[in-house]
Amino acid sequence: MKPPQDFKSKIIKGGLFLTIRQIVTTFLSLLSALVIARILGPQVYGIVATSLGIFYFFKWTGRIGMHIYVVRTPDFNKVEIEQILTFYNTVGVGACLLLWLAAPIFGSWTGKAEVTQILRCLIPAIWLDMIGGLSTGLLERELRFAEVGLIDAVAQITNYSVSIPLVLVGWGYWGPTTGYFLQFLVFAILSYYNAPIKWCWRWNWKTVQPALHYGLTYYSSNWIFTFKSLTVPLIISRLGGMEVAGITSVSIRIVQQLSLLRQIIGRMSISVMAKFITELSKIRRVITKGMAYQALVMAPVCATFSCFSAWIIPTFFGEQWLSSNQLFPLIALAASVGAIFDLHNSTLYAAGHNSEVAFRNLGYVGSLWLGSLIFTPMWGVLGYGAAEIFALPSYFLIHRSLVNFCGSPNYWNAFWIILASIPALIGAIWLPPLLSFSLLIISYLILLVLNESVRSLLLELWSMIRKRKKLS
Repeated sequence: MKPPQDFKSKIIKGGLFLTIRQIVTTFLSLLSALVIARILGPQVYGIVATSLGIFYFFKWTGRIGMHIYVVRTPDFNKVEIEQILTFYNTVGVGACLLLWLAAPIFGSWTGKAEVTQILRCLIPAIWLDMIGGLSTGLLERELRFAEVGLIDAVAQITNYSVSIPLVLVGWGYWGPTTGYFLQFLVFAILSYYNAPIKWCWRWNWKTVQPALHYGLTYYSSNWIFTFKSLTVPLIISRLGGMEVAGITSVSIRIVQQLSLLRQIIGRMSISVMAKFITELSKIRRVITKGMAYQALVMAPVCATFSCFSAWIIPTFFGEQWLSSNQLFPLIALAASVGAIFDLHNSTLYAAGHNSEVAFRNLGYVGSLWLGSLIFTPMWGVLGYGAAEIFALPSYFLIHRSLVNFCGSPNYWNAFWIILASIPALIGAIWLPPLLSFSLLIISYLILLVLNESVRSLLLELWSMIRKRKKLS
């Protein structure tokens, strides 16, 4: 069944707006990380990153997946969405109060009282995110990705425009703390303005139950994966200290910002895949091509940064961050491999195979935590990177689940694209920047000469870009 033209135009328009938003916020995020990390230094930045890791874990937990119920349920009435908001208000405020009281536990575990203070300031933002996320779910349901992208962009710009000046005038860790709280406040206000929901003060269990059941089923699988955000706060900071935690967090942050298009595809993929979930052969073709595109937008970009990181990091971040030059390639390689399985997850989520995704996430996070416990005491700042590589075999679990659902996609193009980046990506740790970059160019030239399939993929991508330019 061919999708209607209006559907295609919404996807293209939404993807364009999300891309523009991602470019703008990526630049500002890198600028923010650069200024904040350089001024605060690894020790204080480690305290901020540890606190944010704990906060984001509870923030992701707060929605309980009920916003996805709004996105994916074919029909629901106005009363349901109002009752979900009422449930969020009741449970959200109660959960925030409990977390505020429990914040000293995390300060004690990390050995830093500042973690308690930062968490107590950020905890109300969990409730704000629940409210904003529900309205955003309504927008994504209608494929209004342009509004979603604009809301996210304005909220993040608010964060950076506040946190950077405050750090510059000497507020220390209170600068980014204030910026992040205002980001979620603006996000909630703008989301609610674009998709308002009537407030009620009593919620009915029978009305909320379907959404809660669906949300818990969906989120139980994703919730396991969010434990990854606790790796640095609970393991790396404890075993390696706040300086190692700060360096690790900056390396992760850089990889995340370089994952520009990966995040856009992931944001749209569940909504899009749900439209074609019964066409199994088409799903396989989309995943095959999507894996190659994900590899293209991840591996060469990360490898290029790795080649010049020996210049970029000390120049912009300062000499005290230079050891992240050795950690970055390991995290980037793991992220490049992980990117090609994003569409696997989205497809299985759209098909309702949440428990299988949960099993895979448990294997991945368990491997990552085990690797961190083993390698951090042995190798210090490189321990987390080694743990990321150690966790890669767990992706076989998600591959097996996808094969059982719709058959196996073709991995070869994605495999060769990532393989061609590895010599420069890892070699940059020891080789001079220009030599490692030359190695990267040579590797991809050899790949293009020998592999006709990858050449065709690049030509097709270039053709799509030129056609899009002509249409605009």
